[in-house]
Amino acid sequence: MADASLRRDGETSTEPSARRAGRRPPSPRQVAKNAETRRRIVEAAGIVVGRHGYAGASIARITAEAGVAHGAFYLHFANQQALFDVLLPELGGAMLDSLTAAIRDSRSLEDIERRGLQANFAYLADHPEIYRVMNEAELYAPAAFQQHLKEIQTRYVRSLRRSRDHGGDLHGFADAELETVAALLTGARSYLLMMFCRDGNAIRPLEPEKLQTYLDVFLNGLRRR
Repeated sequence: MADASLRRDGETSTEPSARRAGRRPPSPRQVAKNAETRRRIVEAAGIVVGRHGYAGASIARITAEAGVAHGAFYLHFANQQALFDVLLPELGGAMLDSLTAAIRDSRSLEDIERRGLQANFAYLADHPEIYRVMNEAELYAPAAFQQHLKEIQTRYVRSLRRSRDHGGDLHGFADAELETVAALLTGARSYLLMMFCRDGNAIRPLEPEKLQTYLDVFLNGLRRR
């Protein structure tokens, strides 16, 4: 059998790479097209995971949902796991960006929580697939899951610290204590979502009276401190 490092025409396997290295860089139009294809693949993967879970998110299903050729997948991701490893950070990051925008000018803890929770559930109602992407990531993309949790915690603590430093309800809390408060509120929000807002694969907003009960219990407890 011929040496695998040689081409039939006598070229070594390094020569095509050298020729590729000498090519002109892609045009701005091609760069934009590549970015759009990648975006479609990531968004399609989220939809497919939402329907079938990570276990059922085959490359064939993802590319069909994205409307791209099967081979286009491998121009952006080495394999299925490489896509899974960026899925939650990218989709979840977009959700967190929307929440950050919703509470950016909030100063009181009540305003942060009310607007943040409403924006959170409204975003999930529009993008229900993210719920399953998040829930199953701990098993199928554990590093991405941990990265997402850390990002949630970092942003939440930042918002609480801003409220405290502007004379809000948390003026008696140290930075280390705010980390516990952020974890507590994040957990409460997750359970509200699971108990009252899931409807099959759909997400509906939290009922106003349940939102008010949540705010009353947590805010009055924190203010008493």
